[in-house]
Amino acid sequence: MKIRISREAKIGFFAVVSIAALFWGINFLKGKNIFSPNHIYYAVFDQVDGLENTNPVLINGFKVGLVKSIKFEDGNTGRFLVTLLVGKKYSITENTVAKMISTGLFGGKAIKLEVIKGNKYLSPGDTLPSQIETGLIDQLGHQIAPVKKKAEDLMVEFEKTLKVMSAVFNEENRAQLSQSFMNLNKALYSINQTASELDTTLSPNGTLRKMLINFESISANLKNNNKDITKIVKNFSAISDTIAKIKIASTMLQVDSAMHQFNSVITKINSGKGTIGNLINNDTLYTNLENASKSLDLLLRDIKDNPKRYINFSLMDLSRTKYEEVKKPR
Repeated sequence: MKIRISREAKIGFFAVVSIAALFWGINFLKGKNIFSPNHIYYAVFDQVDGLENTNPVLINGFKVGLVKSIKFEDGNTGRFLVTLLVGKKYSITENTVAKMISTGLFGGKAIKLEVIKGNKYLSPGDTLPSQIETGLIDQLGHQIAPVKKKAEDLMVEFEKTLKVMSAVFNEENRAQLSQSFMNLNKALYSINQTASELDTTLSPNGTLRKMLINFESISANLKNNNKDITKIVKNFSAISDTIAKIKIASTMLQVDSAMHQFNSVITKINSGKGTIGNLINNDTLYTNLENASKSLDLLLRDIKDNPKRYINFSLMDLSRTKYEEVKKPR
């Protein structure tokens, strides 16, 4: 009996086969072999750090399975429950540790099973103790994290510094700063000139060097004449002792008494007492002396011009010259 298959059935069968092949191919590309028998084990991690489904499960670097799923552990613990598929032909002993490791420089992850030799084996569905192995990249990440934080803080401070510098170094302040540098250059030039002059002064033929030489010479002379200087000091000390022995107090009293007497004489003179007082303060004596001086002068002139008058006497002497006093107008 010939069975006739409809066209629709053929199309449906072909579609099912195609879908199954596609499912198998996708899982094969992911590393899953749905036709190979596997045991399921579990591991709990505090963090997964990039671990994904289909990441390999390794024993001594050899792939023995893959990661089936990752989900949060029940009970809101915040930890992750990782389901591992391991081939049935690989026996897992007790105390085997599931360690999450990095497989490359770019952060690829895998589960490494550190198998410890023993006679007892885990049953499928058991939970393995877990650890996280810090790789080179993770170590660098942990070390770079604080450096990154410091760099960010430094950039913030640097930005603030730039703002402050922009506010400080405005056009006016830049001009003042330029003037300050010019003044500093002038000051440095003056210091350089002063240093040159000082170097010249301290040279063997310099003024300061000559002064030091003269000072050394004077010091040597003082040292050589130390005995004479000592004698001079002793003589001066003796003179001072002699002066100290003089009765200075009585001498000063006598001087003071003499000054009082002199002041008394001056007072009398100023008041017109005595001959000197009258001479200084009274005009009459001065006037009389002046008149007497004029009369004496007229007499001497008359004797000089008319000597016969005083030597020979006659009844009439017409040749005699008469002098009259010329009064000064007042």
